[in-house]
Amino acid sequence: MRGHSFNRRLILSKSARITDGAGGFVREWREQGGFWANVTMRSGDLKHTEFGLTPRLRVRIITHAIPDGHAMRPTTGDRLIDGGRTYEVQAVHDDEGHLLSIFASEVPPGEPV
Repeated sequence: MRGHSFNRRLILSKSARITDGAGGFVREWREQGGFWANVTMRSGDLKHTEFGLTPRLRVRIITHAIPDGHAMRPTTGDRLIDGGRTYEVQAVHDDEGHLLSIFASEVPPGEPV
C-alpha cells in the first residue's frame, strides 16, 4: 500500500430497475455509500458524437481491497461519483489482496446520472 494516498472520497452508485407504472421499467441510481481512493488519469481524447466532439476521460482508481460479494465492492456498470464528476466502472481487479484497482471512464456531462 506504500505510495498511495487515498485523498478522494467517492460515492458508489448501483443501478436498480424500477417499475414506471405503465408496464415498463426505468433505471434509477442508488447510492450505496462512500470510500476513500486515489484517482489518476489513464488517457483522454475526443469522441465524435452526433452532438460534435465530446471529451472522454479514462481513469484508474486505487482503494483498499473490498471482498467479492460485499455491497461496497464496485462491479462493471456501477458508477462512482467524485464531486462534480461521475465515472462508469469498466473493470475491477484485486492487486495482491491489499488493494483494488478500478478502471473507469467519465460519464459525459449531461448524461443522466
